[in-house]
Amino acid sequence: MNQNTIDNKYEMIKKHHTETLMEAIETKKVDEILIPFLLEVTKIPDVFTSSSCAGRIMLLSTDEYENKKVSSFHKKYHRKTTFEELKQDTDDFNESELWFKMEPFIFHFGCKDYEKAKELLSFSQEFGLKKAGIITAHDGKYILEVTSTQYMALPLKENGKMLVTDDYLKFIVDRANKKIEKNFERLEKFSKLFLERFS
Repeated sequence: MNQNTIDNKYEMIKKHHTETLMEAIETKKVDEILIPFLLEVTKIPDVFTSSSCAGRIMLLSTDEYENKKVSSFHKKYHRKTTFEELKQDTDDFNESELWFKMEPFIFHFGCKDYEKAKELLSFSQEFGLKKAGIITAHDGKYILEVTSTQYMALPLKENGKMLVTDDYLKFIVDRANKKIEKNFERLEKFSKLFLERFS
């Protein structure tokens, strides 16, 4: 594939993902806290984003294998939560298995070539995001997955039966809130440094 073909392919891919992002913002499917950063990324000629999440606490309806085909969100909180809120939302669930999860921010960045992808990867790793890697590698389309390390996952209910005590639920809410707060602090710093480096 010659350079002109690669350039054209990349521009089409970036245009597609930028339009998809704008539609997602319009329909409120993008985490509000991320919008200013993502809009700035669209201005960087050789970088785009294909998907992102600011980090969240959630209750997930699933099975013992966390099979995506049978999993669905019972509740999502892109913020801190409270014991009372979580207890109520847990009590409202009476299906198969209910899992409590806290997940950190995640970005998928696209680049035209390996050199730019490697530069983004090095930056992410230097920042301290050890779970960063190139997951797609084609001429005109290199995709990196970049995520932080704050994470929790544990089952709360099985067949309508609560598996943990209220005291333990209070403990995991407190721990998850500390992790999500740390996550948002890292997200703010990462976004700022990323734009300083690549804009």
